[in-house]
Amino acid sequence: MSDAYARGRRMGVDVGLVRVGVALCDPDGILATPLTTLRRDPDPRKGFDVKLLAGLVQEHDVVAVYVGLPRSLDGGENASTAMARDYAEALARRLRVKGRDVPVRLVDERLSTVDAHRALLEAGVARRDHMDKVDQVAAATILQSAVDRARATGAEPGAPVDPPVSGAAAPAVPHNGGDRDGQGPAAARRGESSTGAGNTAEDTAEDTAGAPDRARTAPLTTTDPDGEHS
Repeated sequence: MSDAYARGRRMGVDVGLVRVGVALCDPDGILATPLTTLRRDPDPRKGFDVKLLAGLVQEHDVVAVYVGLPRSLDGGENASTAMARDYAEALARRLRVKGRDVPVRLVDERLSTVDAHRALLEAGVARRDHMDKVDQVAAATILQSAVDRARATGAEPGAPVDPPVSGAAAPAVPHNGGDRDGQGPAAARRGESSTGAGNTAEDTAEDTAGAPDRARTAPLTTTDPDGEHS
């Protein structure tokens, strides 16, 4: 393996309108495996899913994060592409605020969700049971493709994300158009509105200690790592 491609765990992220799938690979970048699924926070002022994700990066000593960038089959961009870019920037910014020098990169993810559904069906999982797993399996598909390219070329794949110097915290959850998670916009709002005063993701007095454990024990978590609930 080239020195340009450092050894260490890498993380794959599949960003959806309602859920975020997360996957990890081994330090040698051989095999990507699903880790967990996070619930998107509909309140961009809080962005607890971004905070949870940053906590997972720290807990697992991740050296790079690959966020899937959805495109149309002809390579064009769409609303989902913009959403993924915004989310990657929010994560990169959160990591920088918390003093974690972990690069975030955008990598092509065309057909990752289709591949994830196919993999679940081949594993004998009924389609009605896909919801809790498909996002993290899609994240594993994204990550496996990325580490395979990295091992072949000796260089990190994709394009680096530079977080904005200033601006709002987490990206807003869109309330119009389609939903990559297979749920309509109402699903993102139904029973998921946050309560209490919101904190921005740049609040350096906060930390995500303990949050990764909650993410794993409740895969579709709606618990803010800063102590708030939605």
